[in-house]
Amino acid sequence: MKRILYLSFIIFQLSFGDTAAQTGLKINELFEGRIIPQERMVETRVRGKTLAKYQLTYYRSVRCNVSEQEAERLLKMVEADGKGHFAMGSDKASKTMFGKEHSLTFKTQVRKQGDKNCFLCYQVFWKGKASERQVTVIYMEGPVKSLEQLEELLK
Repeated sequence: MKRILYLSFIIFQLSFGDTAAQTGLKINELFEGRIIPQERMVETRVRGKTLAKYQLTYYRSVRCNVSEQEAERLLKMVEADGKGHFAMGSDKASKTMFGKEHSLTFKTQVRKQGDKNCFLCYQVFWKGKASERQVTVIYMEGPVKSLEQLEELLK
């Protein structure tokens, strides 16, 4: 019985730690499923040794197909969370045999979570003038010092 209670407590702590990571950020609403329904999202969470070589302790991403308006709303949330911090962005358009493809990437450092630095990455991709976009939002935290250092580690 004690083992079951102990195991339940550990599972509760681990699940609470995952949701607490983005607490206080506007983009947390996305991760909680309040903007885009959970059924439309593909979520990835990683902790542990796999991330050590990138000087990260937690990685969480959400990928989903959204309307143009939803994509703009999410970008504004990421920008608001990074306000006052260093940010990097790129906007690319290329022509393919299937039409024009567009992508926009925005990366920013956000407020610290205890002794860990936190980062957000937003990427949107769409073809032609289609209103549906594929958005990926990534939240990362760890001892890595800056967005530039994180970029170098991820290359």
